[in-house]
Amino acid sequence: MKRVLFLVCIILTTTTATAQFGNQGMRNNRLGRQQPNVPPNENQKANIEKKNAELQAEFIASFLDTLEADDFQKEIAKQTMAEYFELTKKFMKVQFENSVERKDAFDGFKREHFKELKSLLSEGDNLKLDDFLEGKFKKDDGKKKKKRRKKNKDKN
Repeated sequence: MKRVLFLVCIILTTTTATAQFGNQGMRNNRLGRQQPNVPPNENQKANIEKKNAELQAEFIASFLDTLEADDFQKEIAKQTMAEYFELTKKFMKVQFENSVERKDAFDGFKREHFKELKSLLSEGDNLKLDDFLEGKFKKDDGKKKKKRRKKNKDKN
């Protein structure tokens, strides 16, 4: 009787362990295999660029919604930001000796590119622009502010 009970315990333990860990080596080989590094084809590149252009337009529109400027200033800001994104793509293709040089050059590029726009905007909008340049601006910030405006209009 003791042997039968011992045998049943061993069978239950091994089936449980096999169920949890048994095929793990097989899964690693199947999923852990590296795929060859195949560059995207022209159609995929076009789709990626189209999607990036849409996201960029949404991002710019969201940022412009947060500004408290008039339509002329917003149009100048829109053109400046669109040009900034295009020049950034070109800038990232330039080779530098190290990352510190790249960072310093990019910071100087941002300061020079937005110098005119900063002279047009108010102090509050300049702070928002600085947050944008530092990467603190999120695309959803403009939507939240827009919703608050709508709620305030509905209450009045």
